[in-house]
Amino acid sequence: MEKLTISRKFARLETKDFTIFANQRGYESEIAEYVVPAKRMIEIPNDFIGLKLMTGDRFTFTTGVGETTRALVLTYPIARDSLIPLVGQNVIVVRRTPAPVIEWTTFSVTEPRTVTLTGLLASTAYVFDVYYLFGVGSVNITVISADETARTKILESAIRKINMLNQEDVRMGLKPGMVGLCIPERYKIQVRVNTPAPVILFDPVVDAGARSRFARESFIELPVNVSDLLQWPEDIERYAKQQLMAL
Repeated sequence: MEKLTISRKFARLETKDFTIFANQRGYESEIAEYVVPAKRMIEIPNDFIGLKLMTGDRFTFTTGVGETTRALVLTYPIARDSLIPLVGQNVIVVRRTPAPVIEWTTFSVTEPRTVTLTGLLASTAYVFDVYYLFGVGSVNITVISADETARTKILESAIRKINMLNQEDVRMGLKPGMVGLCIPERYKIQVRVNTPAPVILFDPVVDAGARSRFARESFIELPVNVSDLLQWPEDIERYAKQQLMAL
């Protein structure tokens, strides 16, 4: 390509910038999608990707006479990130019933899958949701051309690995597989998973379906360089597609 003078601005695409979807459990499917805006070019820099994924289990039970403690067994093993507390971050407990909805703080965790609630009232009907970093399945970040005829993965990993990884460590942090990849307008960036677990991403407002304000450790942070597509040659979209097809 000819030598270009491109004005680039570094940015991070965060969870809020993506459209969020519920995953199809047991099949590879997108959980988040970003469509590059009109007249914009995105490039993938040599910088660290932030990515953690939580799932959630719901428990409905009634405590017995004199019962103030209850052990809950999670569906999937916890994938512990040692940089954050196990109680309240790796694992987050929310009481739905009785009202009001509150985050529950009196509990302990026994790896790999047990959460023990304390401070319950006897003879009371409860509904609890437990959000946790889990360790089953795989995740990838895929770039798809506007006509959906070309695609490539810039990241692929086991969910357990990315959930347990110290992503700030320069020796092991998540780096994209194709530095410098050009992603022009109308191209899609998808976060895709293949897991039997429902994936729940953080949303500061919504608390339903695939989004929850309690899933604080479930997020996407994709570093990008953003520029004006008009600064690029007219054939840049053809070049970008050739990049995808050559990988």
